[in-house]
Amino acid sequence: MTFLRRILGSLGPAYLVRSYAIGLVLLGLMIAFFSSVAAKDAGGSPVAMYAYLILCTLLFPFAKLTWDELRNLAFGDNLIVVNAALMLFLKFVVNVLLWGFAVFIAPFGVLYLWLRSRAPREGASE
Repeated sequence: MTFLRRILGSLGPAYLVRSYAIGLVLLGLMIAFFSSVAAKDAGGSPVAMYAYLILCTLLFPFAKLTWDELRNLAFGDNLIVVNAALMLFLKFVVNVLLWGFAVFIAPFGVLYLWLRSRAPREGASE
């Protein structure tokens, strides 16, 4: 329980809400897409696929955190001027990729939060 408290407490509530909102929108789009394809296909129940999509949604904030930290490391406080339509398209593509591969990217974000939030060692300040 302390693990979850430590990890989720390291992220701001606004960051979590925004990330989960994006994840839920992507989940809804993918479920709608796969439901329409499954209806035409008349195949079996894709329970494993839906479980993967839900897992990606749950892990999306941590994958997004990994991306944000790497982006901040690479660009720092630089201001990049780009066309707004191009920027929105690229943000959408990045978020879809982060959401789709969240199972593989999120462990790095969780590890980063775990290391960032660990208590200082006793005697380290001496």
